Amino acid sequence: MKIVLINPPVWNDIGEIMASTPPLGLLFLAGYLEKNNYSNIKVIDADALKMTWRNLEDWLKKEQPDIVGVTGPSFVLPALFKVVELTKKILPRAKIVTGGYGSTVEPEKVLKYKNNIIDFIVMGEGEITFLELIKAIKADQKDFSKINGLAYLENNKVVFTQKRDFIMDLDSIPWPAYHFLTPGLLEYKGMHADYKEMPKPHGILFASRGCPHRCAFCSLGRKVYRARSPKDIVDEMEFYKNNFGIKSIQVYDDELIGMSSQQNQWITRICDEIISRGLNREMTFMGQGRCSEYVNLETLKKMKQAGFVWMWWGVESGSQKILDFITKDIKVENVYRTFDLAKKASLKSMMFIMVGFPKETKVDIKLTAKIIKEVKPDEVRIHILSPYPGSKLRDYFEKHNLLETEDYYKFDSRRNVIHHTDEMTAEEIKKNFRLLVFRFENGYWYFVKFIAKSLLSFDGWKKIFKRIKMTSEYFNNWFKVNRS
Repeated sequence: MKIVLINPPVWNDIGEIMASTPPLGLLFLAGYLEKNNYSNIKVIDADALKMTWRNLEDWLKKEQPDIVGVTGPSFVLPALFKVVELTKKILPRAKIVTGGYGSTVEPEKVLKYKNNIIDFIVMGEGEITFLELIKAIKADQKDFSKINGLAYLENNKVVFTQKRDFIMDLDSIPWPAYHFLTPGLLEYKGMHADYKEMPKPHGILFASRGCPHRCAFCSLGRKVYRARSPKDIVDEMEFYKNNFGIKSIQVYDDELIGMSSQQNQWITRICDEIISRGLNREMTFMGQGRCSEYVNLETLKKMKQAGFVWMWWGVESGSQKILDFITKDIKVENVYRTFDLAKKASLKSMMFIMVGFPKETKVDIKLTAKIIKEVKPDEVRIHILSPYPGSKLRDYFEKHNLLETEDYYKFDSRRNVIHHTDEMTAEEIKKNFRLLVFRFENGYWYFVKFIAKSLLSFDGWKKIFKRIKMTSEYFNNWFKVNRS
């Protein structure tokens, strides 16, 4: 039985590659299948390879798989649908299975796409479910109701089997099976190639799974938090160094620190393991944390000693009113405290901010500008809220008729506003986003350079008055924010 797992080539539709890092979900599936004696597997990242639809069609004709698995978040559903259409046309007898958050949060829409051409959805955590499904298909079974964690159609109605329990022993799951992947690990640029403290080549790993928090903008949902053993985590780090020459690793966990005092003890043991092997002298690391009362200086200093150089912190807003509305469950005072502790530990910090929340006013935007200005993070990343299917905010926007498009490719939190609120139009949300980007990501020198470059090109001279007007407008708004 031949199994092919595909990351869809989104670049065909949007003109750029989304796959900056390997498809870990597919690689975990491949590793788990291999552990259970299935080795005729290929994982193809069609996006990273910039495969055209014709390339993919030719490749599928050549491979002739029996089972095709396709994954992706909501953003890539249009490309996922094209992959399954292509597969069904070429390989009408192949079983098509989808997974990932896009399929999990909208199962009926996915299963009923184009005359029900998708056979199964693996809901949520997929290793055990996918293995049991493959065994059932191989045995030519007709009844799949006893396989937990599946969704499929029966008499044109969606059938959900019993929910699959979370895998509690994460050490039992093999590491991502990169030997099945095309392209190779070193072909990926990584998400942080511009950080001099994170030298190439980059690697990524999960030290834990699940997040118990309830942020209203998150489409992943609350999940039981489970952590791997420090030894298994550092074994994987060392494997990447020895076998791929990896020099820096991003730990991909939702919250690597800031959830509990027990988590501090766990991350301390990881750091001690890194230090005892001398990896802190050969590699650097970064992770993401939660601004909470659990963050302490001792743990951050230990992380610095172990080679952590950057931490990302999801702040979202400087307004406590907005933080409470989105059930972020953090306090503004703990944001100040966390960034101060990170500075004392000599860790660089990125602050994530979002704009476009319901109930957010100009006063709240000024509070956000105020916290950025006063905290002075090493880097700020501003995003526009994207109400993804499966999130509580998506339900809120649908209930209050605030969405302006259903186009999944508009779910780009750095470019598009797909909603309005009772407080702001879509254009006002975008204006505030641009203002914050200009003030805190670019800075006024960006526009000084912008005008200077305009004077040195023919196209720049043609648009010089428009550009001067835009620059003046942004400077005026910048001074307003500075006085807030």
